[in-house]
Amino acid sequence: MKKNNFQFSAKVIDIETRVAWIVLIHQKDCQSLGIRPGDGLVIHLKGQSIGCYVDVTDTLVKRGEIGIFEDLAERFSIETGEILEISLLGKPKSLEAIQKKLSGKELSYKEVYEIVSDIVSRKLNDVAVAFFVASSFFEKISSRELFYLTKAMAETGDKLTFSGIVADKHSVGGLAGNETTPIIVPIVASYGIFIPKTCSRAITSASGTADTFETIAPVSFDVQKLKSIVNKTKGCIVWGTGNIVPSDARIIEVASQLMIESFSKMVSSIMAKKVALGIQNLVVDIPVNPFAKVKNMKEADQLKGIFEDIAKRFKIKIKVSVNKAREPIGKGIGPALQIRDDLKVLEQQKDRPLDLEKRALELAGYILELSGKVKTGKGFEMAKDSLCSGRALRKFQEIVSTQGGEKKISSQDIRLSGEKIDIKSPKSGRIKLIHNKNLIEICRILGAPYIKEAGIYLHKKTGEKVKRREVLFTLYAGSPLRLDLALKVLKKKNPYLIQ
Repeated sequence: MKKNNFQFSAKVIDIETRVAWIVLIHQKDCQSLGIRPGDGLVIHLKGQSIGCYVDVTDTLVKRGEIGIFEDLAERFSIETGEILEISLLGKPKSLEAIQKKLSGKELSYKEVYEIVSDIVSRKLNDVAVAFFVASSFFEKISSRELFYLTKAMAETGDKLTFSGIVADKHSVGGLAGNETTPIIVPIVASYGIFIPKTCSRAITSASGTADTFETIAPVSFDVQKLKSIVNKTKGCIVWGTGNIVPSDARIIEVASQLMIESFSKMVSSIMAKKVALGIQNLVVDIPVNPFAKVKNMKEADQLKGIFEDIAKRFKIKIKVSVNKAREPIGKGIGPALQIRDDLKVLEQQKDRPLDLEKRALELAGYILELSGKVKTGKGFEMAKDSLCSGRALRKFQEIVSTQGGEKKISSQDIRLSGEKIDIKSPKSGRIKLIHNKNLIEICRILGAPYIKEAGIYLHKKTGEKVKRREVLFTLYAGSPLRLDLALKVLKKKNPYLIQ
């Protein structure tokens, strides 16, 4: 044990803090060591330095014990009774770099790396992280600094390599439905291309891809399990693993409290994961809609340029596909409804959503072209052959089974909520608009994405004629209370405009 370090016996407490890594120390131990509430400590464990902050108690731990909350204990496999070596946390050197950034100066890679490393180890508290996020993403960040940040985010976590062509697709999101990933991954994997797809959960949408796929299979795995899944099947659809770009979760955690998002933050988050997973060929989907994340072509062109610049710096071949979307893609909005749409496309059911199928084939085709499997312009047909021949469905079932789901899952197996109601058209006419933002808001009131069976099924799409009293859409709610609340909101924010 180093001089000035001290030891405590761990006591794991069955509470998750989530916001910060907090430990509990008995008041008398704090007095004897000169520790005050809120002071930073460093736990030296298995070659790692873990930053945490002190709360003081008289009853929850005994003298000589340190209370470790469940999320911290699980993250570092700390068990009750384990002896932990502790030291006081001094002023992190990375604070000087944050101060430099706040003054408007450009940072070196070494300075950016120090900041990101201290974000991961939690040596920087939430206030310091918030200042870094604000100064880097919402003031001025150069293209070189954004490259440094993306590189540091990838380098401060685990990295994977695969022996072959490695490709991926990413949608910037914001458009209801548009769940192309469960169709694209098996198509691409069926041609022997590695596609290790790590996905996000919904923050403001009705369902993230991880939420959608979780209705039929587990999505949380450690790095080694993820690699074994991909080596066996060529593909996966998983939630981000804990130590691949671990800084991203912390940055999102802080940024979401600030209720702010920027293109720079979006690109660094996405591209860091691609670098860490060894992606060589990347297709980025940018849906444009007045009520989505990217609202117009000017914003789309700006975002496209940032993606292309970062990809070039990492020598990743990229195609950015900008899609002017006048309405949601697919018919189901919400986890179970979206995976049912995907399965209908993979099964080639007659009532499958053709717009979803077309967009998935376009994006899968671009990946096949980038990866050198087919000449430019021929990818769509190659992707379609995998889909129509049934190879994509069989590959999908293999991936589901390998991730712990039911191999023979079908669209008919997807269970939806029994709390439902059909919403009928108040008049005859033609559907001029489906309001994306209103649709998502109502879905979340119904319980999506946390209640997998909740959401909205669209019976009519933009441009179609509708008769008075004909069903426009069906609401599926998590409970009668949620259904009642959604109906009240629907009176003010109906997503359909009929003329």
